[in-house]
Amino acid sequence: METFKRLDDIALPDVRNTLWVATNLETGEQRKMALSDIYESVALIDLHESVPDDVRSQFNVAKNLAVYTWYCYPFHQISELKAFSTLEMALRMKFGENGQRLGFKRLLRKAVASGLIKDIGFSHIADNVENPESTVYTERLPDQMPDLRNNLAHGSCTLHPYSEINLQICADFINQLFHT
Repeated sequence: METFKRLDDIALPDVRNTLWVATNLETGEQRKMALSDIYESVALIDLHESVPDDVRSQFNVAKNLAVYTWYCYPFHQISELKAFSTLEMALRMKFGENGQRLGFKRLLRKAVASGLIKDIGFSHIADNVENPESTVYTERLPDQMPDLRNNLAHGSCTLHPYSEINLQICADFINQLFHT
């Protein structure tokens, strides 16, 4: 069960983070994970300058929450929820008046169907995409992302440490929306 942190413990890492190790891929050397590991990883997730400032601002909230998971592990899911809501905001901005009446799933489908989003634009799979026009991965996102978002938004006990992965996927999606 989650507990309310004592004031004296606020600046201490969530004990669950002390169970993880960072591994040097070149040497195989392992050490305890540190706040700097999370920060450096999240700092690499970025939105292009062509993305509207309001979207970049809200995405930075999601990134800050991801860093603060060091202190409060369940912030992983709050970070993900903020990233998904920022993606929805970006979709509404991209599609203007027409996007205001659509739900998240329909906005995602519209972005994919209009050719704005391609598999090659997702950093975690880009190296394995043979056809630059492929949308095999992308076409699954309109069904998966709303389910993930709704699970978080409508009450659940979901807890996992993968907010950085979903932040990157949302960033890649947003960057493709506003690619110039």
